Amino acid sequence: MTTVDRATELPVSREEVTAVRGARWVTAASLTVGAVNYGYALFLTRLLDADSYAVFAAGQGLLLCAATVAIVAVPWVLAQALARAPSQAARGDAIRFAVVMATVGGIVAGGIVAAVAAQFASAATTTVLGIATLLIYVTRVTVGWLQGTERMRTLACVTTSEAFLKLAVGLLLVASLGFGHAGALAAFGIAVLPFLIWWPFKRPHGDRLSISAHRDLWHRALELGAIQGLVALMAAVDVVLVALLPIDGTEAASYQVSVMLGRAPLFLAGAISIAFFPALSRRSPGTPLAASAVRMYLIVALPLTAICATAPQAVLSTVFPSGYSMMGTLLAFTAMSGFAVGGINLLATFFQAVNDRSCLRRQLVGLLVFVVALLVGWQVGGVVGLAIGGTCGTITAMLLLGHRLIRAQGLRAFAHVPLLEPFAVVCALLVLRPLPVVWLIAATAVGVRSATRFFRHRPATNPKETRLADRLGSGTEAFGTAEAASPVNPAEAVESAERVELGTRPPHSARRSDATQLLVGAVWLGEIRPADDEELRAALAVARRNQVEGVLARAYPRQLAGPLTAVDAGNELFRRNLAQVTDRLQAAGIPAVLIKADAAGDHVYSNFDLVVPEGRWHAAAEVLSNWCVHRSVYWLERSTKVLLEPPLGPAAHLHSSVSWFGVPVMSTDRLFACAVPADGRPWLLPHPADRLRIWLSHGLFQNLSLDLSELLAIRRLLRPAVVAEAGQEAAREGWAAGGRQALETATNAIERLDRGKAIELPVPLPLKTSLRVATEHTPHLLREGRPGAAAREAALRLPLIIAKSRRTDLS
Repeated sequence: MTTVDRATELPVSREEVTAVRGARWVTAASLTVGAVNYGYALFLTRLLDADSYAVFAAGQGLLLCAATVAIVAVPWVLAQALARAPSQAARGDAIRFAVVMATVGGIVAGGIVAAVAAQFASAATTTVLGIATLLIYVTRVTVGWLQGTERMRTLACVTTSEAFLKLAVGLLLVASLGFGHAGALAAFGIAVLPFLIWWPFKRPHGDRLSISAHRDLWHRALELGAIQGLVALMAAVDVVLVALLPIDGTEAASYQVSVMLGRAPLFLAGAISIAFFPALSRRSPGTPLAASAVRMYLIVALPLTAICATAPQAVLSTVFPSGYSMMGTLLAFTAMSGFAVGGINLLATFFQAVNDRSCLRRQLVGLLVFVVALLVGWQVGGVVGLAIGGTCGTITAMLLLGHRLIRAQGLRAFAHVPLLEPFAVVCALLVLRPLPVVWLIAATAVGVRSATRFFRHRPATNPKETRLADRLGSGTEAFGTAEAASPVNPAEAVESAERVELGTRPPHSARRSDATQLLVGAVWLGEIRPADDEELRAALAVARRNQVEGVLARAYPRQLAGPLTAVDAGNELFRRNLAQVTDRLQAAGIPAVLIKADAAGDHVYSNFDLVVPEGRWHAAAEVLSNWCVHRSVYWLERSTKVLLEPPLGPAAHLHSSVSWFGVPVMSTDRLFACAVPADGRPWLLPHPADRLRIWLSHGLFQNLSLDLSELLAIRRLLRPAVVAEAGQEAAREGWAAGGRQALETATNAIERLDRGKAIELPVPLPLKTSLRVATEHTPHLLREGRPGAAAREAALRLPLIIAKSRRTDLS
């Protein structure tokens, strides 16, 4: 068995929080996708006859099988490689390998799917299934990139959009164009195309895939693909078998629909696995992180299985047509089978995360037992016997795999498993089954409670960690002594203590501080601690993305002498060029307000921004024509902004108003009326309330994020009178709600930074905030008689969100 290099391990608590949050996002998406898919299936039961639906269900089962293998053979290999990659070159190898693997795997899998489909489907349907399989494989590279970089929110949004697109396209092809089951299956291939928007086109450096990486990644792909391939077969073999056996069309359709409902836990397990897999890949076998994944699965899967297994026939008859009358009997067994298959999927993830292929033999035995049980059940009791045999086979397979996991990794994955409440739920629903209305109310309550518990799930506290934290006199978020000057994590302290007991030293990477935490300590908290050159290089890269490299360089003047010299030189050029430009404008009688800058601070931008009165914009550009050597405009801002580049130093950006991408957001008259002189300098400074709105609007309308330099500026402006006045002006300017949400994001980030807590930098603004500001500001512009600006904002908002999301994901 291959274990993870301990040098890549991180503290459990931080990873667990990330994994749990990711699991919520992916599971929410999976629930939405499941609801959409079930709605799609329900629509098709009424749009297709029973025989056509049986073909569709069998084809869908093949696609599900192929997709399940693709989800592991391509993205999981990429995600694991990215999670463990020690360098950019290794990340580049992983991405290139994923592209090759996706293409080759898609061609092979598409051929296999087409060969199987030819046994029960027409040539057109067979071709559709082959092409859809290829597209599913190719687009899984995007899934692996998002999963490996733990962008679970983006992954959840893209996955949800895929489901809705499939629903729309499928109904169009079936209901409007009359393509039947072939059109319903073609929608699966068309719906995955938006994944290409997030394809990692910008790859880390590296010319070709190294031989060592090639062999290692192929080895991992084969291991992961083999393990998940057996899980996929377990999930799909009975659905395909029903299409091949001589079973009446209505009975086959009843079985396949009941399987779709009963297999909901499989999708839940898949969502949890996707979220936890990167973190589990950095841990050693038997980590308590696995226990959190098991609890999250059981919190929802057990009540969901109980609801499906006890569903009264009267409720099912209301939802499904009369041709599916056997579902009440079949669902009692397929629900338990679905729970077992979901459990197998989750258990297999624990083996895959540590590259332990010792489970393969148990999986093969379990699959063989499952197939034999299906065939024996069919011979003895027809479709009902098939369902009973499937239940017995999947439960046996789950127990075999669980026994192997306990032997290999211990019992820690099953700590604090909730059993009492699920047992009580099953008993209550069984008692209420003869009363459909009462059962429906109870089932709804159980479902709501399970969902609430799942989305409020918090990582469990390890008693050993708690005792150690008490002895240290600090919690998981407290800072240690001034001598340590770094966060104390109980889980890390426990591991460190255990290593000492074993007579070993903690690995170097476990002692190395996170680059962002080092930057925040020096720039935000003023806590300077010793750091080696490698740490400072990493921190400097983060500082440059947040425009605070000057502050960091001053904290470490000896080690960062080069960057400090460059910042000092940039400051001199900035002040010189700013003075030259504003002196010329003042001589011409044109006032100018300096925005987004403080002349006394560090200046690392290659430009500076000045706002001049709207009627004097062209005149100001002419006044500076002899100062610059190049004059240009950006096409999106050609009517509001001109770029003037001098022979040396930062360029001057002249604005006719405070506007981003040509969308005006503030009153220029108000800006100049309230501006104040800059201590005898030839430029003006915005009023504090205007300054606060400038920073917030820059994040809302242009960057969709707030970097550390902007948070530093905002923190100095958070006075009640300033905030109140800024809110009143933003309301007049039509972006009060978006501004309020952006300010809330900023203040939450500032609070976390003040407390020394981990934070993503730059801080992204929530998607709802980016959308909200457009929905309120665009109508405001229309009311103000600016239809051109309103149209520009409406047209740019969605592309801007996508572009900024891609930039964040690829950074």
